[in-house]
Amino acid sequence: MENKLALINGVGITMDKEQPLCQGIYISDGIITKIGSSQEIKKLAVQEKAEMIDLEGKTFLPGLHDCHVHMMSTGLSALGINLFDCQSINEVITKLKKSAKKENWVFGYGLDESRLIEKRPPNAKELDVFFGERPVYLIDRGLHYTQVNTLAMEIMAFTGNEEGLSRDNNGNLTGRLHALANAHARKYFFDKLTWEQREEAIRHTAKMAVEKGVTTIHAMEGGDLSSDEDIPVFLEIIKNLPIHVVLHWCTTAVENVVEKNLKIIGTDILLDGSIGSRTAAFNEPYADDPSILGELYYSDGWIINYIESAHRAGLQTGFHAIGQRAIAQVLNCLEQALLNYPVTDHRFRIEHFGFPDEQDINRAAALGVVISTQPAFTYLRGGPGSVYENRVGPERNQRAYPIRDFITAGITVNGGSDSNVTPINPLMGIHAAVNPPYRQNAITPFEAIRLFTIDGAFTAKEEKIRGSLSPGKSGDVTVLNRNPLEDSPETIKDIGVEMTIFRGNVVYKK
Repeated sequence: MENKLALINGVGITMDKEQPLCQGIYISDGIITKIGSSQEIKKLAVQEKAEMIDLEGKTFLPGLHDCHVHMMSTGLSALGINLFDCQSINEVITKLKKSAKKENWVFGYGLDESRLIEKRPPNAKELDVFFGERPVYLIDRGLHYTQVNTLAMEIMAFTGNEEGLSRDNNGNLTGRLHALANAHARKYFFDKLTWEQREEAIRHTAKMAVEKGVTTIHAMEGGDLSSDEDIPVFLEIIKNLPIHVVLHWCTTAVENVVEKNLKIIGTDILLDGSIGSRTAAFNEPYADDPSILGELYYSDGWIINYIESAHRAGLQTGFHAIGQRAIAQVLNCLEQALLNYPVTDHRFRIEHFGFPDEQDINRAAALGVVISTQPAFTYLRGGPGSVYENRVGPERNQRAYPIRDFITAGITVNGGSDSNVTPINPLMGIHAAVNPPYRQNAITPFEAIRLFTIDGAFTAKEEKIRGSLSPGKSGDVTVLNRNPLEDSPETIKDIGVEMTIFRGNVVYKK
């Protein structure tokens, strides 16, 4: 039976330059067939005997996108212990003792050492005192390192020679794992999950997303981020979720992605780390530890071959790069790969692009790169006196995530959360892009909405089927209680989601 839905008496921001505003919209069998005045839409709805919703002056937009989400990690967080608010090692251990379930592993997430007075996580010996007979697995807020105890290292079969094992001044393992050691630990932990746990995590994240007005997620899954065992679960249930999922399999195995008929590979394969863990790669040392420049995880030759292999297979691809050294590296490699095997509409993604040199912004534009940015990063962690400023100093901090410069250079930019690093919440992302800590990086509310709608669709090569309220596109709509183009810019974050519609079906209603 054909599903028919009409919305009338609203303020529609279509993101379609041919008809930027409307009062109503008509959706038939999941596809937008008409936008126009309330009178036009109401007349059509009566003729077609469609369900009709009176929006009573509320604002509606194209369904919002979150273009960088770790759905599995986000969903699994509901099964773990939230450590984000802890301000000391003692608080971390107290919360773990109080909240740890009876299952074998003690699992915590959101560990943020910059918030701890010791400015470091609890080490293996400190965890062993209280959890000597239970393995402990704690995930850093930025997902760039893992903290474990001695038993966990033994269970995971670390030999002591792996790259990324941290040691104290006496040469003893601290249980802090980064780079390849972190990837090994994450793979071990995530590989142990059951199909049911994986499915529950994915569905939990989808539910969280629609409550925030999201109808499309770009999901960064598999590979070293979690487990390749997640991919079959996604493929099994993806069409039965209340959102559209663009699945990014973060693997290096091109043939596997082609076999599964996916269109995107990699994109969140890490070329460097993060600011919080001092692993993002810079040319100059970290301000709070001059001995550290950050890390590059792959050679130029490997990156060039990988990009070329993906392009030869007809796949869209990209990498994670935050520090200026990693950004320069990936641009150099992309440039060479395109010389070796030219591709015109590659839409190569760079996730984050956090601290670029000005010349590399212009190079990215010339190369046709699309940038996947997370405006909430600097809003929450990048102001004066913030962890970013402490790590990189005030001058570099003021140039962090310069979205204004990206857009001025002609680069297409999308918006995301990197959940569970920051929560899924596009309205917070829009607010953050409009109200960054340093005004020279600010963009307009309309530009910010583009990040989470039409430009999000463009970066996935889906601008012809979603991203704007246009006839022929998917009937995905987000209804808000206030208009972000007319509201005070300082209060955009307080705008509420009233309703989320996916393919003509109401999947969330306040």
